[in-house]
Amino acid sequence: MIDKNILIVDDDDNMREAMKETVLRLGVGVDTAENGRIGFEKATKKVYDLIISDMRMPEIDGLSMFEMLKATGIKTPVCFVTAYGSVTGAVEALKIGAYDYILKPFSPEVIEELIRRTFELAGSTSSASGNVPSEENAQKSTVYKSAYMEHIFSLAKDVAESEATVLITGESGTGKEVLARFIHENSGHAKGPFVAVNCAAIPENLIESELFGYEKGAFTGAVNKKIGKFEAADGGTILLDEIGEIPIHLQAKLLRVLQEREVERLGALKPSKINTRVLATTNRNLKAMSEEGSFREDLYYRLNVISMELPPLRDRKEDVADLSSFFIKKYSEINKKPVKPLSDDALKTLQNYEWPGNVRELEHTIERAVVLSKTAEITSKDLFLHGITIADFKSSPKEEIKDIVKEYREEKEVKNNAEESKVDNAVGRTIADMEQELILKTLQDVAGNRTKAAEILGITVRTLRNKLNEYRDAGIDVEEYLK
Repeated sequence: MIDKNILIVDDDDNMREAMKETVLRLGVGVDTAENGRIGFEKATKKVYDLIISDMRMPEIDGLSMFEMLKATGIKTPVCFVTAYGSVTGAVEALKIGAYDYILKPFSPEVIEELIRRTFELAGSTSSASGNVPSEENAQKSTVYKSAYMEHIFSLAKDVAESEATVLITGESGTGKEVLARFIHENSGHAKGPFVAVNCAAIPENLIESELFGYEKGAFTGAVNKKIGKFEAADGGTILLDEIGEIPIHLQAKLLRVLQEREVERLGALKPSKINTRVLATTNRNLKAMSEEGSFREDLYYRLNVISMELPPLRDRKEDVADLSSFFIKKYSEINKKPVKPLSDDALKTLQNYEWPGNVRELEHTIERAVVLSKTAEITSKDLFLHGITIADFKSSPKEEIKDIVKEYREEKEVKNNAEESKVDNAVGRTIADMEQELILKTLQDVAGNRTKAAEILGITVRTLRNKLNEYRDAGIDVEEYLK
């Protein structure tokens, strides 16, 4: 049994149990909750290493639960499970700190890949035989064409041969951990473990013992000795991900570790020497934080021996095509789908998009397209970059409208265990009827948030308000969708 614990939060009994079985097969501890309220209560009473939560649930939805956890100071990484029609909400969640999201429908392999990536179970943690870089990591590290990225990876290869601390900066989703792995795999520590620590995901009261370890009897509940992450990475590399989240009172101790190359466990009589290469990443401005007093200036300069900044994807559009091809192959294999090429219009759409979520958003967009594509190649209509909008209905010929309606109604009918024959009843309905159903369904998906609904639908809030007034005048109970 691996010393990790996952909380699964989902109101669908079958989905919840299926995910639980998948997690148990990997030897990871797991608890479940049937809604966000129970999930929140469990997460405040027990420390979890990962929470996998559905977005839409009764009482308290997944996003509300996530915001409640953040407000309480709990920093456990949260991965959302969402249908493609609600993906905009998941992207918004990423922007405010969610760890990741996966799309329904998905295979057990998708959950397994998420867990392995989160807990470094794919051979990148410490082992007796050392750490051999996976083929996927090696390939992903070299997916670029832009001149700047070529310069970055060339510099990284030179830097890798030294023992210098490296600070990697950039927006969320730009691939900072990929660059860190590349440095490790090309360093003299490559045969040692690569230990990634998400500093933002560890509760503040546990982060000292997680990083530095403790001796038996060091505090109440310390019944056995535990080595910290620095010692676990001895002979290899430790990645301090989101280093800006380290509490100010621990920064002096971290500074000493960097300077002296030794750690002192809680309750220990003397420090232990380590041979650990230190890399750090952040999406925050540590210099500004040091000037404000929320980050030690001496620690900032100690970390910033060599600084490497990864640009956002919108500034290196040359890489979009190659990254897309890589992700198509990856998710086709995971979902047991044929590898399809991108159509010209799909590639143009991808290259013209601004990618606020960077490479991570591109990865999920391609994953969604691989799952949803029903033609010989992936087209722009498979990307759903802005969700499903009313424009999709109004601009499509009748035969295409029939396909869109069928997909939409099939998803709803599967959840309600309805008969498949009901899908055909959508054919022949008016555009106004479909528009009404889409608007109300979207409002329901975003828990009544008019601004989010209007964004997903591709209309203004004023237009949405006028539509709702029309439905009220027609005797439709709109208020139940606005709760």
